[in-house]
Amino acid sequence: MRHLIAMALIACLAASATADDKPEGKKKRAGNRGAGTWIAQNVAKSLEKVDLTDEQKEKWNEAKESFTAQMKELKEEGLTPALTKKRSEIQKEAREAGVKGKELAAKLKEGFSEEEQALFAKQQKAVRSMRASVAGMLTAEQIAALPEQAQKQMTAAKERGQGKGKGQGKGKGKGKGKKKQND
Repeated sequence: MRHLIAMALIACLAASATADDKPEGKKKRAGNRGAGTWIAQNVAKSLEKVDLTDEQKEKWNEAKESFTAQMKELKEEGLTPALTKKRSEIQKEAREAGVKGKELAAKLKEGFSEEEQALFAKQQKAVRSMRASVAGMLTAEQIAALPEQAQKQMTAAKERGQGKGKGQGKGKGKGKGKKKQND
């Protein structure tokens, strides 16, 4: 009889202990989102639709590791998920209102300190750099196999990356000495 009572008591205690271990509500991610890895995960998801060579896979892994390291540094400098969420909400509202271009850029600077704006600029530079390195390794056929949004991003990144190393940057190569084409 004692054994039966002891077993029942142990079963009750074990059940209550395991019930207390379960987290209430929604389980939070383990900090991946704050490190910006969700951006890399989106690119990786797009690349699943493309057959990458071993060399391309290696380049992708290098680009992803570099990007993740940059995002971790930004997080340490003070780029919090709350800041990025606030900025993305402002961006979403502005786009829904039809704000574009310089007006959108000005709107995104409102309400943020110069340090926070600098962090956002570094984040955007890191994203552009990662996309440019990925776009540089893909062939035209592979880019065409990507989803529409990824195609636009990679095409734009590839176009921006073409002038690098040739002395041409943004806005260079236009002006004096250029012949106009008459259509």
